[in-house]
Amino acid sequence: MPSAGLWLEVGKSQPRLFFYATVDVIRASRIALYLSAALLAAGTALAVYGRYDLHPHLMALGLLSFYYSVMYIQLPGFINAAPARPVTWALLALFAVAIAATPYVGYVAFAGFSALYAVLYLKGVWGRAAYYPNWVAAAGLVALPLSSSHIEAVYSFPLASVYALMYRIDSSRAKRRFTAAKAGALVVGYAVAFAATKAGYLWSPIIPSLILTAAAPPVLKDAYSAGSLLFRFVLPLAFFHHHAAYMSFAVVMSTLCVPYFVPSVLYRRLPNYGPALLALSLAAFAFRILGQIAAAGAALCLLFHLPPPYQAPHHCYVRH
Repeated sequence: MPSAGLWLEVGKSQPRLFFYATVDVIRASRIALYLSAALLAAGTALAVYGRYDLHPHLMALGLLSFYYSVMYIQLPGFINAAPARPVTWALLALFAVAIAATPYVGYVAFAGFSALYAVLYLKGVWGRAAYYPNWVAAAGLVALPLSSSHIEAVYSFPLASVYALMYRIDSSRAKRRFTAAKAGALVVGYAVAFAATKAGYLWSPIIPSLILTAAAPPVLKDAYSAGSLLFRFVLPLAFFHHHAAYMSFAVVMSTLCVPYFVPSVLYRRLPNYGPALLALSLAAFAFRILGQIAAAGAALCLLFHLPPPYQAPHHCYVRH
């Protein structure tokens, strides 16, 4: 268990200190989100101009920065505590250093970032059912510095984050409880898939996808559920075309992170995008697989810059 100096517990900390610690979580998440937008835009532009040497590197770093943002802003809810202010900024500094060092030493540069982030998750690993999905995200952090290629990096913390979020949301929607057995099975399936990816078997995410679907079947009723189901079974098509993996993230990001978590970083109200985001992500997926890079980039720009049509506030029920 980490030192109490690393975090401020919900309901047990001085309110003012907890408030400012939470504000710093939001600020750091916002910086990571802006960094992600810059990296993804630069990576897409380089592909349009034929610079394929740097393109996959920037896209992988963009995804890492994106999931750092959307997972970190939720961390207080995941571990029932806010990271202390110095810890938040130390983590962001380690992330920035890792991005700068990756071209020279590879993804092992993220070892410090992953270690500190994983230690923060130790506050919420046992004692209540809502902590069990944290195991999956923590497994992705362990895998990150072990990555030796860009697609392995994408299959580390970003992929584990998506599985952890879908386990939370789809379990709640299906009115199923989180259990240690199901979370443990998902972690094992994810670990096997990551090891298989290192051996060149890019179809391997089908293993945790099947485990997740058995543990938390999607309730097909809206754009999110469609994106969730597509992500699970389109991602393994990476053995056919590696961009099937990268662009699968656009699909799930369009129906989960962009409408629900990105506004929590940038705005204060819940938007109602309707089917537009899913349609744009599917268009970008198809264009990229067909080699129409400029068209795919245009669809992605629209996807991440579509103004949010706000609606009256309503509740999104996810079990905590």
